[in-house]
Amino acid sequence: MKKQNIFKYGAVAVLAAASFFVSYNVPVEPATPWQSIGGCGAGGSGGGSGDGIKWIGQGVSGGYLETEVFTKYNVGQNFSALTLTPHFSIKPTWSTKLGVSIPFVSHQGEVQYRSNQSPADRSTGGLGDISFDFSKTIGSGGAASISASLSIPTGQYDIKRGNDAAQEFLPSSFQKGSGLYSLTLGWDYSRDTDKGIWLYSLSYTHPFAMHLISGENEFNDTYWKDIKHEGDRFEYRFKPYGENDLGAYTPPSVSASVAYGYRGRPGIVQSLGLNFSVPLGVAWIGSEKADTYDPRPDPDHQAWSLAIAYGIEFSNADFPVFLALSVPIHDKSNAADPKNEYDDTPMREWNAPDWKDILQQWTIAVGIKGSFF
Repeated sequence: MKKQNIFKYGAVAVLAAASFFVSYNVPVEPATPWQSIGGCGAGGSGGGSGDGIKWIGQGVSGGYLETEVFTKYNVGQNFSALTLTPHFSIKPTWSTKLGVSIPFVSHQGEVQYRSNQSPADRSTGGLGDISFDFSKTIGSGGAASISASLSIPTGQYDIKRGNDAAQEFLPSSFQKGSGLYSLTLGWDYSRDTDKGIWLYSLSYTHPFAMHLISGENEFNDTYWKDIKHEGDRFEYRFKPYGENDLGAYTPPSVSASVAYGYRGRPGIVQSLGLNFSVPLGVAWIGSEKADTYDPRPDPDHQAWSLAIAYGIEFSNADFPVFLALSVPIHDKSNAADPKNEYDDTPMREWNAPDWKDILQQWTIAVGIKGSFF
């Protein structure tokens, strides 16, 4: 992994976004008739997501505390995942919003670490990684906004299964958390049409790790007690790249999305969107063995992914309801070199879509909003 180069480009992006925020931190009166729709506005979810689903609708108003509860069900050929995410937000000023998301997750599916092993059914569930977000309306017409969110490692990421003599870590997709902090910077812009609105979004996500108090890998006295503790993987207070204490690495990523919301029918807002994401590096996974530190490139790494999402809001003034459906499209994963499974070169290649997986995965979402106090 070329962590130094990844960090260098990530730092440039963070500094550029920060300077952008400072230069536009000027209060302006929003003028768009859809001021409660899209992006990080009062009627929109804060930034995009990997499944491309974001709330686009009339939203709610009139209360000091706004609550948005999203339930998402993701299903594939041999797995399923259910996520319930309440998001609570307040508006200290008319142009700014502060919020917190508290996800609860449940994973079920088939786990097979290597092709010569038998698959086994596994399940997990509980609290995920909590995130805090901030957004601010900018520009002369109030059509643009910037946002920042920080997720913290509150979800367990070392869940094991098996008997006492041969326990194995579950894959990252079955863990409740990542073991990492993650900063996301976003920019959103909206353009009104006669009966609808266009929404454009850009975001950059940078994972990192830190133990400011202990200054060491949290598993030094458990899983790694028989390993010689040397280097920043085992003794550190801050790592500017996304390697957690199990050795799994999550690269920075960029994403761009475009969506159209149509409100030609009274009381209903329909939307269609595309979300394109690219990781700026190859993801690595930790060893499945609970007593072995042996990271390697993720054989399921995707060099790019695209999500197509359709949503419809039933625009009740007090408690609007949002329904959405998302279908992912991604490149075909490359197998590791059988002579060197630690070589991530094959995973860096961009390929055509994985046609066999198209329409085999779905995400169904249901959301409800309310405004209180």
